[in-house]
Amino acid sequence: MEYQQQIGGRAEIMKILGDHLLKPTIIQEANSYLKMSRQLAEIAPDCCFVYTNGELLEIRKCNSCHEPSEIMKIISMMDSDSFGNFLIMRDMAHGMNKPRIMDLKLGTRTHSDFISEEKKALHIRKSALTTTSSLGIRLCGARFTRKDDRQETQWTKGLGKTMSNEKFWNAMKIFFDIPQTQKVSVVRQLLKIRAVIESSPTHRYFGCSVLIIIDDEEECNVHTKLIDFASMARSEVDTPQYEDVDEGAMMGVNNLLQILNAQGSS
Repeated sequence: MEYQQQIGGRAEIMKILGDHLLKPTIIQEANSYLKMSRQLAEIAPDCCFVYTNGELLEIRKCNSCHEPSEIMKIISMMDSDSFGNFLIMRDMAHGMNKPRIMDLKLGTRTHSDFISEEKKALHIRKSALTTTSSLGIRLCGARFTRKDDRQETQWTKGLGKTMSNEKFWNAMKIFFDIPQTQKVSVVRQLLKIRAVIESSPTHRYFGCSVLIIIDDEEECNVHTKLIDFASMARSEVDTPQYEDVDEGAMMGVNNLLQILNAQGSS
């Protein structure tokens, strides 16, 4: 079943088994989840299984997970050659009647180490023209109901690429027109993300996004997670080595915190 809450990303995510998602991905992201530290896993989506190289590998099976055989049946219908890569994750928006969802590309660099120099140059030129360069964060998509006029609102990745700093700031004010308790929850979860980034100086969160899902009907239901790890760098053997903290990712998180704190979330 097509996932109705998807607002960003190229891969078509499917809703499966009631409360799980099946995300087609590439081997680099599959490996990121297989090698993910416990600390990073706490700020990432709940990934129950990774399917790669024809095998279904258990990561952190949740309480409502189905039998692996049921998951394999679904994958076999999508991937007859068994060479694809998939993530099986909990749906954070499951059960929400009115989810408020936003995807924000994080950091001042969005490309991986393993693309051509031509593609790297293209990414750099595009980033220089957007809030990726100036704020370390860029709108990739959002869907929600505005509180002022009750209008259903959808913002696209294309809109995000045209935003100035001022327009981005104003858009965040509109999206975060939510109860104070929910703003506080988002801030607390962003601080947790920042702490993980600070404590992993050999990591680079290239291409990652901050996904925010807020329930407009249940104030206690707020999720702020780091997603999209296909371009992430970990300073492993035979890969580029990095030292110190990912300043671009830190810049993006800090600017988002500044916006929320300016709205009185502290």
